[in-house]
Amino acid sequence: MNEKVRKHVAAFNETQGWETSDESIIDTIREAKEVFQGKSYPRRWWSEHLSVVEVNGMLIGFDDASTTGDDSPRDKGWEFDPDSICEVRSREVTTTVYERVKD
Repeated sequence: MNEKVRKHVAAFNETQGWETSDESIIDTIREAKEVFQGKSYPRRWWSEHLSVVEVNGMLIGFDDASTTGDDSPRDKGWEFDPDSICEVRSREVTTTVYERVKD
């Protein structure tokens, strides 16, 4: 896990009266409100994507997965990697879309 993120979330957990162990920090990050979900990359049993959450003003990203069935990604063999946790920033991108002209 990124050290800057770990320190930031640990400080936030302290203000909330929560534990500051790595496991508690990971729980705080994974349970925070998602503000963005990146492009999905399908695999055989799950789809991987970048999840971005905000914790006390810091945007934090991590690799996550979802399935379409009843099983969770973990049930299918996917494991969360704490090393994927990192600080992210937003960047505005302009996209051009082409539409048909109606006569």
